[in-house]
Order: sequence, then structure tokens, then C-alpha cells
Amino acid sequence: MTHTMRTVATALSLSLLSGLPVVLAQTGTPARPAATAAALSSVVTTVTPELMLATLQTAGYAVKLDKSGDNPEITLSRKNSVDVYLNFHNCKTGSCTELDVYTYYSADDLKTEPGQKEMAAWNNKHYTQAYIDADDDDSVNLDSLYRFTGGFTRANFLNWLNEFLKDADSFDRMIDSL
Repeated sequence: MTHTMRTVATALSLSLLSGLPVVLAQTGTPARPAATAAALSSVVTTVTPELMLATLQTAGYAVKLDKSGDNPEITLSRKNSVDVYLNFHNCKTGSCTELDVYTYYSADDLKTEPGQKEMAAWNNKHYTQAYIDADDDDSVNLDSLYRFTGGFTRANFLNWLNEFLKDADSFDRMIDSL
């Protein structure tokens, strides 16, 4: 990487960081000052569930790690709503390659179940994917994928997660309005 490219990448990372505490504060989850700009903007190439758990805890999220299944999973608790799950993939090589963040609503969670029309309308306007899972008792799901291939910064990941949480809040409102 050339000096100019590093300078541009650093400036971009720092510009992302400058908005991070404000963005997290808008979700009701305050950012903790313990995370330094250097730690948030450095490129991470080895991803473990424990590293991501610490990253989320440092950012002020209420999370817990479950490694009992085939894929490690972090549960992120949201106030007055269903939890969000971060499911890691391909971690057996020492570094996970991606994670799937999702939330879901069982039929018991819903006063009225959305149909394909509502799911299609959502998917036309958002980057998150909404769908009805016929293999899981027709649960209603909101999903997004984050790939770690080639490395990532914690700032980028936290900004991406915050965008998912904003969509999850909007999805909650859409479901409640049915």
C-alpha cells in the first residue's frame, strides 16, 4: 500500500470514527470512551467470536457469547424488542470468514403476520433482507451478512451493525403497524 493510499485510508477511518459515538448514542447504546481511535481504525485480519464480543462490549452493547452450537453466536439484547443474533461462520480455521446478523419473530411475537407483499416492499427499500422462513414455522426474519475476508476495521463493523439496528427498529415498527 502506498503512502498516499494509507493516508486516504486513515482519513476515511478517522472520518468514520468521528461520527461513531453520536451514531451509537442515537440507538440508546452509549459508546464507551475506552475504545481508542487507533484500535477502532486498525485493520483486523484474524476474527474470533471473543474479539467481536470484546468489541461490542467496549462499544457499550449488552451481549453474550454462546459457543455450544456448530457456529458461535453472540446475542445482542435490545430494549423493548426481540434480540439480535450475530452468527459466525467458518471459524474452524482460527479466523471466522463472515457473520450473519439477524433477528426473527415467531408467530407468537406478532399480532398480524406480514405477507409476501410486505416482505417484497421492505426488500425494495432496504439493504437488509426480510423474509418468511417456511422451514422455521413461518418465522419472520430480518438478515444481513458481513464478510471479514481481507480484514476489516472495528469502526466499519460497528457502523454497519448500527445501520442494521436502525433497520431492525424500522422493521419492528412496520410489523407493529400491521
